[in-house]
Amino acid sequence: MKKDFVKIIQCFNITGLGFLTELQHNENGIPPNTQLFDVETNETWIVKKRVFHGILILDKSEKYFDSETESIHVDSVFKAQSERKIAVEKELAKRKKGIYSYLIKPENKKKNLKPEIGTELKIKRHH
Repeated sequence: MKKDFVKIIQCFNITGLGFLTELQHNENGIPPNTQLFDVETNETWIVKKRVFHGILILDKSEKYFDSETESIHVDSVFKAQSERKIAVEKELAKRKKGIYSYLIKPENKKKNLKPEIGTELKIKRHH
């Protein structure tokens, strides 16, 4: 991954909250209110908060960044311990590739555009 860029891996619209996205990056975390913009379309999304996975928190293997000061977490339900173990391994494999979950919102609420999967968005730094 290029510095100052994130790649959209997954994106789901969560009504009333925004887009639950999996972003791939090599940054030292993405702070709340960071702007992500598409250099081709100029569409911008705002990072609201990091989304932690309950299974990794319980497993004490979730990765934290000091700059990520706002977060929520999602929990998963498993029928068997083996399913939980597989889910933990999948999430850990994502962390190794620099993939983390975030809640983002479009800057232009009227359009409510969902970022395309595979798109690389530039991180707008506030200095």
